Amino acid sequence: MHGTKSIVEALLFATSEPLSIQKIQQIITPTTPATGREIKKILLELQNEYIEQNRSFGLENIAEGYLLRTKADFAPYVQLLFNNRRKDKLSQASLETLAIIAYKQPVTKAQIEAIRGVDSSGVLAHLQERLLIEVTGRAQTPGRPSLFATTKEFLKHFGLKNLSDLPPFQSGA
Repeated sequence: MHGTKSIVEALLFATSEPLSIQKIQQIITPTTPATGREIKKILLELQNEYIEQNRSFGLENIAEGYLLRTKADFAPYVQLLFNNRRKDKLSQASLETLAIIAYKQPVTKAQIEAIRGVDSSGVLAHLQERLLIEVTGRAQTPGRPSLFATTKEFLKHFGLKNLSDLPPFQSGA
């Protein structure tokens, strides 16, 4: 039988999505009962072990979960590995729209367009396709327009633990 720590580590290696303590507990409990507190302790032990061993990766708390990530020092090598992949960068319009949504959410298309001064239909569709934003409901105004907010994928993409990790808003910057 494998130890709980080994099972947690295997789950972390097997996923590219942040794993919450609750998700880890849900997966392992049928065969290896563990409390949320025990899992949190294991995650902290793994974080410390990777640091002490000076590993090329670390365990980070991102998007309300835990994810193994390569250290920044090794980014040039990893980029060479993936340099043939098309890296879809976000356009200036996408970044502007995403910033508005991140700081003002939930926000309607009309509110976004009032700030940007241009139609944002295409940009919003692109950001939804990339799973960086989602419709979270309807505004209680005439026409009941959709309300947009950022997603966990947004947090993951920008390496944020939660929205409070966003830098302070500075208008005109």
